[in-house]
Amino acid sequence: MSRFIVVLAGAVVLLGALQWTIPKWAARQVANQVAAQDGGVRPQVDIAALPFWIMAQGQFQDVYINVHDVHVDGMTLSQAVINWQNGKVSLPALSHNRLVIEKPGHVNVRIVFDGPALSAFLAEQGPIQNPQVTITNGLMTIQGRLLLGQLSVPLNAQGTLSVSSDKKAIIFHPTSVDGIQLPVLTDLQIFQIDSLKLPVAMVIQSVALRNNELIVEASTP
Repeated sequence: MSRFIVVLAGAVVLLGALQWTIPKWAARQVANQVAAQDGGVRPQVDIAALPFWIMAQGQFQDVYINVHDVHVDGMTLSQAVINWQNGKVSLPALSHNRLVIEKPGHVNVRIVFDGPALSAFLAEQGPIQNPQVTITNGLMTIQGRLLLGQLSVPLNAQGTLSVSSDKKAIIFHPTSVDGIQLPVLTDLQIFQIDSLKLPVAMVIQSVALRNNELIVEASTP
């Protein structure tokens, strides 16, 4: 009996060690892949999975990724934080560098843009051509050319941002154009989240202008 207890205790210790080391190992692999993809600083990645062997099925309880100065589609984000809980991905697809989500779980995303990154982002989204964005004192200034049907007109406007009622778009509310105060706000949609073709459905929870940066928070519905 004493030998059985020793073996049982050893098994518990071994499982505990594996529970600690395997998620840590997987987190290091994810961090290395992210750094290799964008050429930036190796991000902080934490993965939790109980029991650890469910990771062999592509399941996890909690994935946390915190990336600074990450390069995405030709622009540099100041920060991107992703927290993905209770999800499942296809391991065969991952082995071919494809992300196929079998169980979406719940995802929270926080992205921080500075002016140059936001300029590059708006240039990809339209309808503003050659946008130049600056953020000061809680206000955003957009300079460029605005497409109105077949027309391209100069734009130099300052204003605030908000989230659309369906939580799918970011709306720019200009308060002045070329320094002239507007009696009536003319709203302009500058971003539609569905245009990103994300692997899971997302909605925008909040948008804020702070410390010369734009902070966008989104999550699964």
